[in-house]
Amino acid sequence: MRILHISLALAMIALGSCSKEISLDALSFEVKADSASYKAGSRATFLFSGKPDNITFYPGIPGRRYEFRDRTEAAGIPQLQFRTARNSGTQPNSLALMVSTDFPGGITASSDPSIVTGATWTDITARATWATTSTVTPSGVVDLSDFAAAGKPVYIAFRYTATAGSIQNRWTITNLSLRNVLADGTSYVLDTLPAILVVNNYGVNSNMPLWANSTVANTYRWTLSATNMVIAGASTAAAATAPAEAWAITGPINLKKVTPDAGIIVQTMANAVSSFSYAYATPGTYQAVFVGSNANRDKQQSVERQLTISVQ
Repeated sequence: MRILHISLALAMIALGSCSKEISLDALSFEVKADSASYKAGSRATFLFSGKPDNITFYPGIPGRRYEFRDRTEAAGIPQLQFRTARNSGTQPNSLALMVSTDFPGGITASSDPSIVTGATWTDITARATWATTSTVTPSGVVDLSDFAAAGKPVYIAFRYTATAGSIQNRWTITNLSLRNVLADGTSYVLDTLPAILVVNNYGVNSNMPLWANSTVANTYRWTLSATNMVIAGASTAAAATAPAEAWAITGPINLKKVTPDAGIIVQTMANAVSSFSYAYATPGTYQAVFVGSNANRDKQQSVERQLTISVQ
């Protein structure tokens, strides 16, 4: 019995020691620059004092601004651009650009076509310039600001149609990009061609929405790749015995999306440094922020040190 009491006491002491909160020493961290101003392309050196475990640097350039580290949306101008070529056939009005805010998504090759045709689609074909021959033709900037203002994710589609009795057109779409362009000049890729699943915006990876095929009439389908999107109907008048309709659809897309700005890791617990150098490439005034932080199992703390950097 005595042994049991001793064992229980030891267990309670061990439990108490495990639950005791581990304290953190007060975080001391200061930064100063080695000059009041710098020439573009020269290196600014920042000197550290104190003992933070980690230091992260936000130089204040686009993509690396401290105040936007948690930002995921910003109002800008969503701009869609692409290029087209009509490589065969002369049937008019065979390719349309469509946008929907109520398309449910989730289609596969075996999905009922009514999922596509039953959605509400806005035809914005007239906002783009289209090829009339095999000469590659830029669409120009297609402004989707009115859809962004609705505050809903959108689906964007290319709708191909063909009639019977004559050669059915072959279309090729290349160089597609959808960007959210902000007033400060920054530009964030929201979507691009199929099979490019991740793009990098100012050092931060961003996932792209998927593209999907839907055949509504006949058996012709879009060929989707990382370099182009191609659709072709019957290549001879004799083979064009029936009309065709096929869709290439991407989304859902938040037209106000941006990728959060990211800092530069300057120091970790395994790599202590007393200074750090950074070259600003462009003249201007920058708000540089260093974040020093400490952490243990129970607590974490951080401090921010801001400096105004003048680059001539």
